[in-house]
Amino acid sequence: MGILSRVAGFFRGKSDNAVGSELWGAWSEYGESDAGIPVNAFTAMQHGAVMACVAILSEDLAKIPLGLYRPTATGGKAPARDHYLHGLLRNPNDWQTGFEFKEMMQSALVLRGNAYAVAVRDGRGQPQYLVPVHPDRVCLYESPGGEWFYSVTRNGLHDMAVLASQPILVPQEDVLHLRWLSQYNSLLGSSRITLARESVGLAMGLEQHQARFAGAGARPSGILSMEKKLTKEAKEALVAEWAKLKGGPRNAGAAAVLDDGVKWQPLGMSMVDAEFMASRAFQLRDIARIFRVPPYKLGVEDAGNGPSMVQQDQDYLNSVISSYCERWKAKLEKFFQIDGDELFVDWDYSHFLKADIQTRFTAYRMAVGGPWMSPNEARRGEGLPSAPNGDAVLQATNMAPLGWEPPERSQGGGGSDATGVPGAGGDGDAERLPGDDPAPGV
Repeated sequence: MGILSRVAGFFRGKSDNAVGSELWGAWSEYGESDAGIPVNAFTAMQHGAVMACVAILSEDLAKIPLGLYRPTATGGKAPARDHYLHGLLRNPNDWQTGFEFKEMMQSALVLRGNAYAVAVRDGRGQPQYLVPVHPDRVCLYESPGGEWFYSVTRNGLHDMAVLASQPILVPQEDVLHLRWLSQYNSLLGSSRITLARESVGLAMGLEQHQARFAGAGARPSGILSMEKKLTKEAKEALVAEWAKLKGGPRNAGAAAVLDDGVKWQPLGMSMVDAEFMASRAFQLRDIARIFRVPPYKLGVEDAGNGPSMVQQDQDYLNSVISSYCERWKAKLEKFFQIDGDELFVDWDYSHFLKADIQTRFTAYRMAVGGPWMSPNEARRGEGLPSAPNGDAVLQATNMAPLGWEPPERSQGGGGSDATGVPGAGGDGDAERLPGDDPAPGV
């Protein structure tokens, strides 16, 4: 069925086929939390912890190189530079770098649960470039025949120009759609902000409460009091005298002499203030849990407590970043019809894990002597040029396969004697057999 007939069939069967009305309400991204704070993707990004989590997950994935590869006869992989997708993954379009494209798509996936990019094809059906589209400008429509389309709203002259060849309802085979945790149906992903609206709203409410408190007036460190009433001039003189006695670093810790019944009453942090600060710290940890970001990356906890920084980063890569990478990999291979065997999409995680120089060099020494890495592979990992004869994989000479038996010893000369003079067969002459006369001069 062609695209025109499919669109006509869609309009002929115009029952409740627009996905959106059912999602409004409990599943809507736009709503107000019980804390009285409107929570959606836009307002949530104004909260420091949410913005940091989205930025961390987007930038960390975007900096990992993504490429198209073929398996080699030796079990490795080689870039498929002759395939159109190799260049498209590096430069998805003319106005974005590969980093910017992955960062934009990943931020939409993290924050809204859906990321969209329209594939603009040439006359042969081969994608020329990818146009990322903001999720708020995309609406999903289903047809009675089971097909689905994406209504993409053009925003600005640039979108109108690059999407001029696309219909109003773009068919699903022309839209790269990344989803996170489909719950309502298998066509749409869920929004973290919607599912965790109350946690995000409470964190935003605490932040706004603290901001209003600071704007209304800062808490003084203490008060000066006396029994009799002072005139305006006397108050100003007392304040000036107190500032002269206690102001500045030179007067820190100095004793103040007060007369005329003046008393100093310091004001410390109350239990309510301390509990409020603890609540804010807890909400920051809660935001980190929602986005699965280690709290130390938000500055909530000290990275020095517990496992080392390398171990924490490795766990973050294995449990969080790699999950997103696998989601990208599977969708890219399916969308571009890559079989995953003869051609496959892969991420280069080595670019992500750059440990300190001592740890890296220790790992290289173990890998080269392992043996499973050549010296040139280790050099290329550090951005160094290849060395002559450095492509061979080395092995230790004091190791042998299991069951291997050494050859029988030669029954020739005994080598050097106790005085250090070479004996028969011990003078290093390869032409002379054991038992022959010693070489001249021996």
